[in-house]
Amino acid sequence: MESTFSAPGADGVFMKLRDIYRSWGYARYRMGKFEEYDLYAKNRSFITGSSILTFTDTDGRLMALKPDVTLSVIKNTSPAGSLQKLYYCESVYRAADAFSGFSEIQQAGLECLGNLDLYNMAEVVSLAAMSLGAISGRFVLDLAHLGLIGGFLEDAGVPEEAREEFTRLAEEKNSHEAAALSEKLNLPAETARVFQELIHLRAPLEEGVRKLSALPLGPSAASALSELARLAIALRGVEGIWLDLSLRADPRYYNGVVMRGFIPGVPTAVLSGGRYDGLVRRLGRDAGAMGFAIYLNLLDRLLPEGREFDADLLILDDGSDPSALLKKVRALTASGVTVRVDFAAPEGMRFRRTARFTGGELRE
Repeated sequence: MESTFSAPGADGVFMKLRDIYRSWGYARYRMGKFEEYDLYAKNRSFITGSSILTFTDTDGRLMALKPDVTLSVIKNTSPAGSLQKLYYCESVYRAADAFSGFSEIQQAGLECLGNLDLYNMAEVVSLAAMSLGAISGRFVLDLAHLGLIGGFLEDAGVPEEAREEFTRLAEEKNSHEAAALSEKLNLPAETARVFQELIHLRAPLEEGVRKLSALPLGPSAASALSELARLAIALRGVEGIWLDLSLRADPRYYNGVVMRGFIPGVPTAVLSGGRYDGLVRRLGRDAGAMGFAIYLNLLDRLLPEGREFDADLLILDDGSDPSALLKKVRALTASGVTVRVDFAAPEGMRFRRTARFTGGELRE
């Protein structure tokens, strides 16, 4: 099983994120490594990837190495009449598909559970943007509201069995097939035109809301737009947020706002999340929920490059005076210098300076 937990720099990124989340009043959530398989079997479609690593416990129960954090948070917390604000840095275990090996993947993120209002939603989106900013000075956080595309299709009288196909085409921004499907279903030309505008709309959040307000939307989509407009006002001044209605999420679990975060150099989203009241209800809870996960393993190719040196000083030791060398290293590290002592320069590591310790003296 491939492991990505100990990626250089992942811990450093999490330390930054931890400080952000703590400063906003979020508490650390820690989970065990395995859970009864039944929890994940009932919600398999919510989990990224198709495979779950299972084993039989000593008491005969079928257990699973946890493939997801959010399910664990909902199952093991009880926001009775109040908000629970939690952050985490945990490993999950899963295979992307039937042809991939299992991987240990480190995730960081947060969950806000309870009676959510507009402020709580804006806070989570703002923290998602701050999280991306802590990783890269350049980022984009794409935002959508599932009630816009879904509500528009419902209001337009699109048959339920065709809505999933339209939603898929929206995700792909596939104008040609969307037009062909509209023609096949004999949809009004105005409906087909507005759908094309919706799937291609991409703009900074407030500008995107203004463009949506100019379109002839039905009552369901207009209700979603009203919520999105209020959220855009609450988020005024938060940089990097764009409206992109092509974002897709399973409506059995997600409702309302969904988001994906991107940074330069990584071809896929490093952050995903949204509002998932549906998942909470499926697990027998009456509460709202919103959160996001950051896939730290996707940052592996970037994080080592961000660290210019592995240590300030490499000391090559001839083994002549370990006591004197230890005192020297203790003094250097106490003054803030990072030091590695070795007999030879280690492959793949970089240092600001190199010195030799010989005859009780440090010689550069």
